[in-house]
Amino acid sequence: MHRQISDECCGYSCSVTGKVNQCHEVQQITTILFFPAMLLLLVPGVFFLLPAHIEATEISTSTLSEDVYPNTDQPVDDITTHGQADYLNDIEKEVVLHLNMARTDPGRYAAKFIKPRIRYFAGKRYREPWQSASFVGYRTHEGKKAVHECIAVMESTLPIKRLLPSKGLSLAAKDHARFQSRTGRIGHRGPDGSKPGTRLRQHYNWRITGENISYGLNTAREIVACLLVDDGVHSRGHRSIILDPQFSIVGVAIERHPLHRYVCVINFAGN
Repeated sequence: MHRQISDECCGYSCSVTGKVNQCHEVQQITTILFFPAMLLLLVPGVFFLLPAHIEATEISTSTLSEDVYPNTDQPVDDITTHGQADYLNDIEKEVVLHLNMARTDPGRYAAKFIKPRIRYFAGKRYREPWQSASFVGYRTHEGKKAVHECIAVMESTLPIKRLLPSKGLSLAAKDHARFQSRTGRIGHRGPDGSKPGTRLRQHYNWRITGENISYGLNTAREIVACLLVDDGVHSRGHRSIILDPQFSIVGVAIERHPLHRYVCVINFAGN
């Protein structure tokens, strides 16, 4: 019988942050975290300060699973906004929902979605019991250490505002996800070598932007939880972007990837 062995650590992800100040770009090193081969690469990150232009659409809760949050004391309506975001599919909407749960009540999100992960480690290998018997789990860099650190940080983080889904940001995310789906590429550079800020400006001019990319995962819980734990990433850049109060809107796109199964691009912006 074929035994599936994975060197993944819940996907492959990369984040980009930085600032542009009076035409001077200040770059910092961020990390690309690779899940389907556990490859770590260092890439320059950029964070853009641009003229503000806000275009956003409120999300409908009618298509979101009511049991996505395992408690009933915080209704879905309290962590999303009403309206229609028909440019997002159900998984993309749930990514927004999980981002908002993590932002609006970080301690509770850690208790419900991060802390339970501790029991599923065998050394540095992670496997949930309901996964296929032929799947031996994900290989992580830090094991439980990164999970405990994530819990501690989230328990001490104050709640921040929800993210409002944006069609413009989602179109930018979709363009990049489809490019990588066609080519098998990874990372933040566009087809012409453009950086995330440039790609986002093709749709709208945002004052401040950020981008996370996850590879190998196609469930909202794992995409967001793994970005928050940020295993193997010294700067915890993915978590920092998700919990950054400067961001107020978000765009999400998930596509199939020829090498890593799935790519999920999450674009953030603020006014």
